[in-house]
Amino acid sequence: MVKLVVDVHEGEFLATIINADAREPLKVGDFLLDTGDKETTWILERKTWGDGLSSWKSKRLQDQIARMVEQYDNYAVIIEGKTEDFYSPNPDDWKGFRAFLNRVASEVCPVIYTDTVSETTRYVNGLKLRIVEGKAYHFVRPVTMVKSTRNQHHAVLQTIPGIGRKKAKALYELYDNLQDVFAHWERSKENKIVVARTWDKVNTFMTDNWESQTEPIVIRSREKQQTTLGVLHED
Repeated sequence: MVKLVVDVHEGEFLATIINADAREPLKVGDFLLDTGDKETTWILERKTWGDGLSSWKSKRLQDQIARMVEQYDNYAVIIEGKTEDFYSPNPDDWKGFRAFLNRVASEVCPVIYTDTVSETTRYVNGLKLRIVEGKAYHFVRPVTMVKSTRNQHHAVLQTIPGIGRKKAKALYELYDNLQDVFAHWERSKENKIVVARTWDKVNTFMTDNWESQTEPIVIRSREKQQTTLGVLHED
């Protein structure tokens, strides 16, 4: 069973058309799809474009999303309406708000866009139905994942420093198997699959004794990604 709770700050009309089971004060979010199990319960924050823009500028939206992420396992933001229905004297506000939403969608949580209250209602009730049926995390159409030994061999070859997808494909076509690659690595230079500098680096990587490496070799470094809260509160 899924209990659909609408926050008391949302109007009675919305609670009625969405067929809410209850109107209660929610600490965070506007719609709570409560299954009684934290792993399958959802919380949704609803904003119109105008309200969302002002909330973003005041940092309130950032705090609301952060609290959803902290308190629940499943969450999403609903942006309702059409941008042309709302006005801001500063066009850069809209650009900044859209950029923020794009970053939230890619790094923090789903962002759902609806044109009308009715469309929001259909989305929330559709999500409720998928939760009831146990399909909230399933694609509408099953995705077939093709796993072949060729793909696996390509993946192994790409773990070699300096070998990307294109070179891995060329090595796969040149050699008979992985053992052949390591046993006859010089053929890759003879066939001009890798340039001399790359060949030397890979050859050193494959032939140096592990004990001789007193210091760790950094092949590629990447700065630690910002936390979710950092993303949300970044100016």
